[in-house]
Amino acid sequence: MKDGEDSRSEEAGPPLPAPAQSILVVDDDAALRTILGLTLKGFGHIVLVAGSGEEALQVAGHHPEIRVILLDVVMAGLSGKELAAQLKTSLPKASILFCSGHPISSLIRHDIDVSSRNFLQKPCRPPDLQPKIEELLDGS
Repeated sequence: MKDGEDSRSEEAGPPLPAPAQSILVVDDDAALRTILGLTLKGFGHIVLVAGSGEEALQVAGHHPEIRVILLDVVMAGLSGKELAAQLKTSLPKASILFCSGHPISSLIRHDIDVSSRNFLQKPCRPPDLQPKIEELLDGS
């Protein structure tokens, strides 16, 4: 540091973390829900989970604070775009991140744009997941 420079900016410390945001994980695979939940909690978020589309709608109805929904594209019953549309009715401020372990070629049948910022191929690795979540939270 040069003489006369102000050192207060160095003493201020690191920026404060962003406040925890509520994220809903919707996946019919219990192990994957657990892994995603633990990963998101590690990022500092509040995590809610649902094992089906119907359960997701119930959770959404009780938690208007949800800001991101990680949504498995292919599940029995309600899934994919249909479920996303219904969840957006309950949670208009929430962003949806579609996730799938199915081959990208098969996702075309489900009307999912795999090149969009709202898609992540499974397995969702933490270095891929965290920037997607942050991007969606910044845009919501």
